Amino acid sequence: MMGSMMMRMMFALMDADGDGKLSLQEFQAAQERIFKAMDANKDGFVTLQEMQNFMRGTSTPFHFPQE
Repeated sequence: MMGSMMMRMMFALMDADGDGKLSLQEFQAAQERIFKAMDANKDGFVTLQEMQNFMRGTSTPFHFPQE
């Protein structure tokens, strides 16, 4: 139940135009936002430590910017 709700929330955040479908562009844009959120020191690379911190919620807060 929780997984299904989480999936719907993720989908809604990624579906930028609200058409109920994800285009490759929408999917890639979401992945880019996640990458940038994980890249804590903003050097253009994600280390294992940065990824672990992000997954644990110990990195900088992640916000989905509106496009």
